Amino acid sequence: MNQDKYVFILLLLATLLMLFISYLSFRKKHLPVAKYSALVMLAASFYSFGYAFEIISTSLTSVKFWLKIEYIGAPFISTLWLLLVISYTGHRAALKGWAILLLFLIPITTLILHYTNDMHHLYYRDISMNIDTLHSVQLLKGPWYWVHIFYNYLQAAVGMTLFAINYMKAIPIVRKQILILILGALAPWLSNSLYLFGDFDDRQVDLTALGFTLSGLFYLWGIYKFNLLRLVPIALQRVYETMQDGVIILDYEYNIMNVNRAAKGIFERLNQLQDNTDSIFNVFSDMPELLSKITAPENSESRITIEVDSGLNYYSLKVSILYDKQQTTLGKMLILSDITQLMVYQDKLLANADQLAELSAFKDKLFTMVAHDIRDPLAVLVNLTQLLEEELHATRSGNLDIFQEVSGQVRSTYMLVENLLDWFRSQTGKVIYNPRALNLTSIVQETIYSMKFRSDMKKIVISSDLDEETPVFADKEMVELVLRNLLSNSVKFTPIGGSIVVGATKAGLRMTVFVRDSGVGIDPEIAKSLFKEVQQISTSGTEGEEGTGLGLYLSAKLIHIHGGDIWSESIPGEGSTFFFSIPLR
Repeated sequence: MNQDKYVFILLLLATLLMLFISYLSFRKKHLPVAKYSALVMLAASFYSFGYAFEIISTSLTSVKFWLKIEYIGAPFISTLWLLLVISYTGHRAALKGWAILLLFLIPITTLILHYTNDMHHLYYRDISMNIDTLHSVQLLKGPWYWVHIFYNYLQAAVGMTLFAINYMKAIPIVRKQILILILGALAPWLSNSLYLFGDFDDRQVDLTALGFTLSGLFYLWGIYKFNLLRLVPIALQRVYETMQDGVIILDYEYNIMNVNRAAKGIFERLNQLQDNTDSIFNVFSDMPELLSKITAPENSESRITIEVDSGLNYYSLKVSILYDKQQTTLGKMLILSDITQLMVYQDKLLANADQLAELSAFKDKLFTMVAHDIRDPLAVLVNLTQLLEEELHATRSGNLDIFQEVSGQVRSTYMLVENLLDWFRSQTGKVIYNPRALNLTSIVQETIYSMKFRSDMKKIVISSDLDEETPVFADKEMVELVLRNLLSNSVKFTPIGGSIVVGATKAGLRMTVFVRDSGVGIDPEIAKSLFKEVQQISTSGTEGEEGTGLGLYLSAKLIHIHGGDIWSESIPGEGSTFFFSIPLR
């Protein structure tokens, strides 16, 4: 009886261990493998717990009670284990609802027949007590008992076959996990075989429950040593096999341990390997450049070229050193990515870029030549029409109105060409910024004078509200162009008899220049984009004057080159004020 107590204690410890394994697995229940592992261990713990008390039972009633506890889990252990194997080896698609129900048909029948055995004795023909043996219970098996046993061993054979097939295809880390699962499964099967078919004096004791203890120990070791439940190994294997990149795994002696399908497609010679094992130096003996990259002492990325029937293929080669948790070198992993198409596209892009650069240079040259060829004769025409207009004005000729229209069109065309040239230079980065100390007052007066003829036509008074000396540090031509555009814009939108004032105020290290008019003002929607983009449609002036839509946009570009800002304030119907800031020094 003392031996019974020792077996009882061992079985209780086995139960606790299996419940602990079930708990660890349940924590990862989102993984199908972990879910089935938890159920297998839970079912085995019912069997172990019930069998522990069956061992020490002294009455037939007690024995039958604990047998019923055992069989809450015993009929289902093998089926749950097979589901674990099917899920682990990547055949989850086969686990349809009807297939699972079919697998559980015999276990459920076994449970029912066991619980109703006294009515038909199909499972146990007889249950009796024998106090002369180590295990005082003697069970005379019935026909369904052997159906149950045959079904369990059939499931074991199917599961082991799936494991064996998967083991042959697996990468090293997955093989270790499969080996642990196989060893864990063998322990209870061997124990059960000894119980059923062994020729021992104490064969009445079923060691299967203790076999599950060994299973639990194997699984516990796998969980903490090889992350048994923290990986989805078959998914890892599937990714490895279906990767478009070629992968070659080497051990620390540069022997090829595994290659995937893509690697075999890159190197035909890898298809000749026996069990995927051979020295890298033998396989690639004719490729010394590749070997030198593989055997380099650190991680690396490089490019290799492989000659094929259709020409040359280009690959990006990444060599990574593999370490274990103790930072001991285990080997290397080579990843080859096909970049042939990328290289072809790159060559095409370079060729297109060269062609575009030539076209762009030709376009720039053509634009500049045309603009200059138009601007020079227009400049002469502007001067001539201005002289003739003054003469006609002095003689009070009757054709003055017609000539003034012609003169206005010539000046507008000249301003368009000037703005186009300046805009083109700003877009191509050919604007030469040459700042120096200037007297802003003289620049304003010169610009006002250049606008005198246009302002006089509309009887607009342009005045300067500046001191005699207003020093700034800026590019003279750029400031003149900005002032000319702002004054031209104010004249355009100021009615006959209006006024325009140009002034400036000092603000820290900058001078803020303003152009204030008594014109029609600016629509708030137009004001939002006034300096940010070219105006596609230019608004006509108070006397029908047309513009280019470039002036204010170009002015903003030139002021930003100075590091300043440009903005406007306007009240529709009452006038507008344009501001820009430039450095004092």
